[in-house]
Amino acid sequence: MPEVTFLLQGDRLMLQNNQTANPRNKYARRLKELNTKKKGKTADVDAILDQMALVEFEACLYLDDKGKVVIPAENIRAALIEGAKLSKGGAACKRYCSVMRDAVLDYDGPKTLKGLLKDDRFHYESLVKVNGKMIPKTRAVFYDWSAEITITYMQDEMDADAIIKYITDAGMYTGIGASRGWGWGRFDVSVADSNGKYRMNSAAAK
Repeated sequence: MPEVTFLLQGDRLMLQNNQTANPRNKYARRLKELNTKKKGKTADVDAILDQMALVEFEACLYLDDKGKVVIPAENIRAALIEGAKLSKGGAACKRYCSVMRDAVLDYDGPKTLKGLLKDDRFHYESLVKVNGKMIPKTRAVFYDWSAEITITYMQDEMDADAIIKYITDAGMYTGIGASRGWGWGRFDVSVADSNGKYRMNSAAAK
């Protein structure tokens, strides 16, 4: 299958891996333990909240087998389809396009989990409503980020120009990652030529 390679570049990306929704998940279990501990009569609540924030942060990340932060292939494909929907190409894109590999995230900062846990620049805390109560939640954020992605497609059903348009529209209007409705996850798109050099694309939905 033919493929097109892109470089995505954005100024703010929020990651929110939803793995803690599974009660068997190790992070979900750890958060449950800490939440129970927090209710103890002699608990150091502030210290426990700090621990919970670090667990939440780590749980939000997507890491490959080398410990590098990645954007999952399924998230990239979902962003592509959302972009395609803006020009009524969502169904065809979903049927004929694939993203086979996660994209390693490039950013200015620590590249190890240990380093990221210690660097508050990548920790985003906000209040969210859970069961009618506002509680603090910590998520992972990256500023001035980039990622190289490759999209494959069925040549008999779609062409490269359509793929370029869809991912460009996704970057301009819908984004990738969490909190897209608040403007997070927007990105610029550069297209790789036959020599592997990138050129900025500016096509948008009409």
